[in-house]
Amino acid sequence: MEKHLLLENTEPGSEMLINHSSFIKKGLEKLFWLLFIMFVALTSINVVAKNIDLSTLPSRDSVQLTIYNSEDLTLVRETRQISIKKGQNQLQFSWANTQIDPTSVQVEFLSHPADMFLSNTKFPHEKPQMLYWNINSSLEVLATVEISYFTSGITWQADYSGIIDQSGRTMAMDSFVTVTNHSGEDYENAQVRLVIGKINLVERVNELVRQAKYKQDQLQERKRAARLKMAKKMMAKSSGRYEMAAMPSAVMADGFVEEKEVAKDSLSEYYIFTIEGTETIPNQWAKRLRSSFAQSIEIDTIYRYRPREYGNILARILIFKNDRTSSLGKAPLPEGNIQVYQRNQQDSLTYIAGLALKYTSVGEKVELNSGADPDIYFALVNLKNWRDNIWMHYKKGDLHRRIGDGHIQVDHNSTVSGWNEHRLYTQHLRNFTKNAINVEIRRVIPGDAIVKSRLEIKKHDFQSVDIHTTLTVGDKQELEYEILTKKGRNAKQNQVIIERL
Repeated sequence: MEKHLLLENTEPGSEMLINHSSFIKKGLEKLFWLLFIMFVALTSINVVAKNIDLSTLPSRDSVQLTIYNSEDLTLVRETRQISIKKGQNQLQFSWANTQIDPTSVQVEFLSHPADMFLSNTKFPHEKPQMLYWNINSSLEVLATVEISYFTSGITWQADYSGIIDQSGRTMAMDSFVTVTNHSGEDYENAQVRLVIGKINLVERVNELVRQAKYKQDQLQERKRAARLKMAKKMMAKSSGRYEMAAMPSAVMADGFVEEKEVAKDSLSEYYIFTIEGTETIPNQWAKRLRSSFAQSIEIDTIYRYRPREYGNILARILIFKNDRTSSLGKAPLPEGNIQVYQRNQQDSLTYIAGLALKYTSVGEKVELNSGADPDIYFALVNLKNWRDNIWMHYKKGDLHRRIGDGHIQVDHNSTVSGWNEHRLYTQHLRNFTKNAINVEIRRVIPGDAIVKSRLEIKKHDFQSVDIHTTLTVGDKQELEYEILTKKGRNAKQNQVIIERL
């Protein structure tokens, strides 16, 4: 009451002053409590810090990339030196702005594994794309840890450069691999391993889960987990090594990439190539590495006419074998493009073709279609066509009569029910090259047919035949043959028969 009176008897403007003082008092009280709360929080953090060492990971000491192209997977294995204190330690790992699969991240203690263990892994909600490893250690030490994980966006592609000598009998071939990094992470001084071969990882994973009954999301998660586990088990294996002899490059050019030693290791149906040394592969960069060189590959050249495979041309096919006789045969040849050149009389290079080289296992043949050869004349000519053994069908009486038997009468009530069709062909060939050539002609002949010729003709399958011949330098040949095809009621089977005249 007295206070109230005092407020009433105050001079004009004093009420505002009193209210302002009250506001300041309340503000000071709030500031006091805020400072108190911050003090408590900082004290708590200091207390925790005495027991748990929170640190981000130091830079890598080494890194290994095992690039698995067919599944867009790369297994990354990093080693780092970390100061570990006795008691509880906390390590922070972040994968922000990368394509790292966080569920595949693992840590392993390479040094002092008996003195420290991972108690748990936490994924903080307030800090996405980050995890914490809580580690208990019985000693204070500088420890070596290995961190492994799967990432996407790193790919590799093989390519080749081949130079055929003037004789056309041998070829020198350089092999390269280009590694492209779109993973979001830079990898400095990395050991690069390349997985090639026929890998049925997806089919194997499906086999593991096909007997189980899961909801769709559970099924996909189980497949993903099985896929990563299986891939890591296969890709983590060490590679063997072999020494490559010092050889000159097929393409003698200044600034050419130095040849890398490659280690190749067989794991059932696929191989791992380890490129010698280390390479720095920044994000958004591609790097081309020379992986091997074969100086003297023996080549067979065959000219083939196979319209279904090569089109309507006489194709020049370059054939060599992936074996030690050809300075190859140590591992499969990865799929890739090959640029083929040939040395001419002026000892310069003539471009032959850019071709696709398929994956080739050890011991298998490589066949390269270099297209038509302008020095070989080839033409298929249809000389003559005729029909005989014609049969007519009469609706009245349901009779079949052959024209020429003396009883035939063609009228509007009759239709042709069977006949033999004859086609006489010749293959014109002329060799303008400086070497003898081998020619293979394959004709596909559907239906009930007979091939008649004086040539040596062999049956390839039930509907095709092969004609083989050799042309010396300047030689000219005409390969003549007749194809008789039975039509309508005359046809009794679906295969080709060869008759030698």
